[in-house]
Amino acid sequence: MKKSYRRRKESAQDAHINDWLLTYADMITLLLCFFAVFIAVRHPPRAPRDTANGWGVTDVFGNDRAQGNKPLVAPASEMIGDRIIALKMSSSLFFTAGSATLTPQGKTILRKEASILLSPQYEGYEITVEGHTDDTPVHTAEFPDNWVLSAARAGAVVKYFIKLGIDPQHLRAAGYADAFPLAPNRDADGKAIPANQAKNRRVVIKLQKIAAAE
Repeated sequence: MKKSYRRRKESAQDAHINDWLLTYADMITLLLCFFAVFIAVRHPPRAPRDTANGWGVTDVFGNDRAQGNKPLVAPASEMIGDRIIALKMSSSLFFTAGSATLTPQGKTILRKEASILLSPQYEGYEITVEGHTDDTPVHTAEFPDNWVLSAARAGAVVKYFIKLGIDPQHLRAAGYADAFPLAPNRDADGKAIPANQAKNRRVVIKLQKIAAAE
């Protein structure tokens, strides 16, 4: 009886480890695909040029950097628990300042992302799109505050994903304004830190693996 119980326990542990490894492998695969998308969209083929001062590149937060000073970075990502993959991207890739209308570049990126998310590999995931702003107040007739703007941006991405064929039952939209900054928006004297504000203005796509029915 004890041996049978031990075998069942070890089998359950092995299954959990296998599930985690599969989810981790999914994250790596998806991240590589997203990296390729950003390289293709942000840096189309161009004629050779003088690189004496460093090859200019743009990271996913929209900051121009010379290769000698800072290398190109992939979309920021993290595993949350063992079932959630979070991909963080600059809002400037998708929207102009104070707008919730997708730019042509943003639509191009989302079309490529949707082609990845529509593959059979990701059928077992729910997709949550989050909108985040910096702490600069927004007050217009269309967007009375940052909460409304961030929610509208998340909704715009979700609506476009639906238009591209992603099942709406697997999609969620959430706006968080400046409630969850990645870095302080201001220094100790209350002065804005533009580089940090740029990082905080972001779109986050979270993929949560749907738990199998017990």
